[in-house]
Amino acid sequence: MGSPTTSPLRVGQVLEIRFPAFTPRITVRSERELTVEIVAGDNIGFFATVAYEAVAIRDGLVILSWEEHIGSTIVHVLDFISGEAYTAVTPAKGEFMRLRGRIEIRLPA
Repeated sequence: MGSPTTSPLRVGQVLEIRFPAFTPRITVRSERELTVEIVAGDNIGFFATVAYEAVAIRDGLVILSWEEHIGSTIVHVLDFISGEAYTAVTPAKGEFMRLRGRIEIRLPA
């Protein structure tokens, strides 16, 4: 299991998660900071740089979480072996969401 000061995600890593209604792009900026941008679907254009926590549960399985400046909280269970993301979102406004999507690893821009 990863320690709280070392992220199991790599700096510079770029992930896109294709959910049915939208696609976020997550760019790991450092061991503590990432940028999330909605690149397709609902809320396209949303952009935030946030502090995050990532914990390796086992090889290829990571829990990634953060709170956005608008008050929404996001928790992803990222299964890099199956390529699936299981996500829970508590939006600042609206109803609790449970999502499932495909993880695509992108090259840094």
